Amino acid sequence: MSKMMPTVSHLVARGDLLSRALAFFIITVLVLSFRGLWRRYASPLRQIPGPFLASCTRLWKVLSTYSGHTEWDYVALHQKYGPVVRVAPNELSFASPNAARDIFAVGKGFTKTEFYKVFPPAHNPDIFTETREWKHAQMKRAAVTPYSLASMQKRAHLIEDVQKQLVETIDRYVSPAGKICDLGNLLHYFAFDVIGEVAFSQRYGFLAKEEDVGSTIKVIDSMQWYNGMVGQVPELRYLFLNNPVVVYLQNHVLPPPQLTGMALGEIRKRKENPSDKFYLAPDRKDLLGQLLEAHDAHPERFSELDVFSVAHGAIGAGSDSTASTMQSFWYFVLNDKGAYNKLKDEVREAYKDGSLSELVTWAEAQELTYFQMCLKEAMRLRPAVGLSIQRYVPQGGAMIDGKHYPEGVAVSVNAWPVHRDKALFGQDAESFRPERWESGNSKEMEKHLYQFGGGSHLCIGRNLALLEMNKILPQLLTTYDFELVHPGRPLKSHSHFFCVNEGLEVFVRRV
Repeated sequence: MSKMMPTVSHLVARGDLLSRALAFFIITVLVLSFRGLWRRYASPLRQIPGPFLASCTRLWKVLSTYSGHTEWDYVALHQKYGPVVRVAPNELSFASPNAARDIFAVGKGFTKTEFYKVFPPAHNPDIFTETREWKHAQMKRAAVTPYSLASMQKRAHLIEDVQKQLVETIDRYVSPAGKICDLGNLLHYFAFDVIGEVAFSQRYGFLAKEEDVGSTIKVIDSMQWYNGMVGQVPELRYLFLNNPVVVYLQNHVLPPPQLTGMALGEIRKRKENPSDKFYLAPDRKDLLGQLLEAHDAHPERFSELDVFSVAHGAIGAGSDSTASTMQSFWYFVLNDKGAYNKLKDEVREAYKDGSLSELVTWAEAQELTYFQMCLKEAMRLRPAVGLSIQRYVPQGGAMIDGKHYPEGVAVSVNAWPVHRDKALFGQDAESFRPERWESGNSKEMEKHLYQFGGGSHLCIGRNLALLEMNKILPQLLTTYDFELVHPGRPLKSHSHFFCVNEGLEVFVRRV
């Protein structure tokens, strides 16, 4: 019995251990508190307003991203604190259009932050994630022709094949019984099938099966969650996917991630094609073929790894942004009967008088004045990217909206609050009002639409996205009458990078 009783020495040792643990905990708390307070009060940014937590730690940004509604957090933040807000110890968020122009202006020397290094593929960044300006420019020069509007228009027939399938799919929901159509999902499937056709001459079957084939969209959404979260504290990437052990396992043991496998598979098909190392068929001059031609012409400037990275980026980003914008377009239009009726009248009148083809061309869509206003207004109020675009102030500091900021400070722009600037967009900037684009200020407003980013880092896929929307949306307007199943209900969404929408359910009637 006495052997089971703790001795005095055991009790003393246990107490000593607890005391050391408590001392370590107290010291850690004190060090972190001192560090946070030092960041808040000793920083040259200490006079900039913002949440107390944000001035001490990046935890505010992590929590905001985790919420899935960071875009609205930034809108509320700027409404409360003004056009410049401190959102992290060394980061400022700007909401004025003039500040956004200064940060994104070509030649000002602002560079990408470590946020971009979290995005895959880590071993060979694509055009979006590349932080080295010289390499970014090199890759962009090789890809600019394949991604140009002229090149995309030559592939319009590939988009039209998918348009026809979308119409056939929606036709199945035309019913007097009131069958519910999830238009948002169909638009997402449409965008993904278009990417497959235009980029790889490969339709993945999202529309045919009316499902997320291989859970690809879900995988992309999960990767966005990781990228968005870890991107707020990018040093953490070395604990997770950039951990040397994980990298080794991915390279030598595990099968490649899904998007990596898709991109490598498409490139492999070209290598195995005995008749043409660039294209699968003579009449299908797709994006990947043009990228391979660019590599063949200048392998020292645009490597095969660069081809892979750009192809990987096309899969990962090519559908979500387009789908998000089209979903937002229908959400706003269908909730505004006046705008919807005016839009239908314009498009259907153009179709009747022969100025609009059944498969609408880019040029024809540009003549639809009210349609263009509605599309711009949807992109203004719900830009597809919910996270902020970050840059470092260059060496020597820089002037932003008339004020000097020191070098090394991270500065960011979130399109959601910028697009609600009342001085530029009007006192009703929070409202959907397409007619605002009739004003004499429309050119200035358009300069400050950051749906696709800004400056030399404009999204390289914007021409494909715009071409898709300008072809399919007018066609749907001439073909169907849509009615929301739940009029007035807010569109459900979450954003860890792109704004992913759900719940756009409609009743369908054929015109």
